[in-house]
Amino acid sequence: LLKIARAKIQTQKQQKLEKIMTLFDTKEKITNDEVEKLLHCSDATARRYLNELVKQGKLKRVGETGAGVVYVKA
Repeated sequence: LLKIARAKIQTQKQQKLEKIMTLFDTKEKITNDEVEKLLHCSDATARRYLNELVKQGKLKRVGETGAGVVYVKA
């Protein structure tokens, strides 16, 4: 049962990561706020998703902290 639950969570997470990547169909760069609005999630959750995509090598973070941070396709 636990394996099924974990698999479902992973599937949902993957769908959300793919949804973030579709933002790049219309934009060159995205912000944390845009991801929050897209996924209806908290600031911290949006940051975790973006950091995951950076780790996977799909995105590149530009800027250091705060409102100056944007993400572009790697």
